[in-house]
Formats: sequence, C-alpha cells, structure tokens
Amino acid sequence: MRERITTLIDDRTKMLAAISHDLRTPITRMRLRAEFIEDDTHRSRMLRDLEQMRSMLEAVLSFLRNDRKLEAMTLVDIATTLQLVTDQFADMGHKVAYDGPEHAMATVRPDDLHRSVTNLVENAVRYGAEATIRLTVSPDTATIEVEDDGPGISDARKQIMLEPFVRGDDARNMDEASGFGLGLSIARTIALAHHGALSLNDRKPHGLIVRIQLPVRQQSRQSAA
Repeated sequence: MRERITTLIDDRTKMLAAISHDLRTPITRMRLRAEFIEDDTHRSRMLRDLEQMRSMLEAVLSFLRNDRKLEAMTLVDIATTLQLVTDQFADMGHKVAYDGPEHAMATVRPDDLHRSVTNLVENAVRYGAEATIRLTVSPDTATIEVEDDGPGISDARKQIMLEPFVRGDDARNMDEASGFGLGLSIARTIALAHHGALSLNDRKPHGLIVRIQLPVRQQSRQSAA
C-alpha cells in the first residue's frame, strides 16, 4: 500500500512538473504578441500579467525540483553570495542592505542557497519597505537572517506559513504582489537538505526575521546527502 501511494504521488508530481514546464512555451509566445499591442496601458497590463504567470510557474518548478537529485555540496564564500543577492535587488530599486563579514566560507549547495535567500528577500520587499540580509558565523554554524519592516506574521500563522501554497495575504484574488506561496516552503526545504533549520521570528517594533541556521562544515555528510 505504501509503495502504491508513493508511486501515485510521484506520478502526479511528474505530471504537474511536465504541465508547468510546457506552459512556459505559450506564455513566451503570448509575451511576444503582447509587445505589438499599440495601447500602452493595455500592453503594460498584459505584460505584467504574463510576467506574474511566468514567475508562478518558475516557483512551482523550483518547488518540484527539490524532490529530485540534490546539487553537490561545495565549499564557497557565502558572504559573497549574500552580497550578490543584495546587489541584485538594489539594482531593481529595492532598499536591501547586507550586514555581515566580507568573506565567510561554508560547505553548501551554492545554487540552492542563492535560490533560498532570493525567495526570502522577495517576500521581504513585497511586504516591507526595507530589508536587511544579515550573516553571522561561528566555528560550527552560519546564521543567515532576512529581516523586513513589514506587518510580520502572527504566532498562530507562523507554522502554517511554512507549508507550500500558503500565501501571506488573505486576499482571495491574485494580484501583482501575490504568488503561489512557495517561497518560504522552498527555503525551508533547502535549509533541511543542508541539515540545517529555518524559523520565523518577530522583529521589534514590527516586521519579520526569517532565520536560517546551517552547519559550516558538512564534508562528512556529503556522501550520504
């Protein structure tokens, strides 16, 4: 029975991944056609809707990929990675700052770490005006915090917000600021895959601090990962 359930879940996951992947092609075609809409207002609205659809599909595919073969663990400068994410959001006009050492080495999955922090900062700038990526390192643990000055999350909703497809807003309709509610879930899955942890914490006087704690050295676990 357990094998049948596992097979059913795997089959449905593969189907959802295939559908999400195939939908990217018509969205690209629609985007190209939308460029020829003469009315500036209609064109910008259409392009914004298509970009939202593309972002949501990428989020679904990213979430589904977490159940597949894991990226290899590599010794990298995680401080540089966090500064890169900071610069990327600053280039887009967001108020994002980095607070931490200039360099800090740790054994991680580089692309997964970049994706995880990017997801958290996207949430931070969506709900707050400013965000800070903070890094502290001890001999055994690297602690990454993404802090925002938004409304925060109540204690009653903190646990459920880590589940997939749960969004921070209670709006029933999707708008340009909403997504599929996968950012926190993906970040938590990546942290767990590093033998680490992710937690949601209050910021005073208001706001949220998402804290990721990762082991700095994982060489002995690489063969099992």
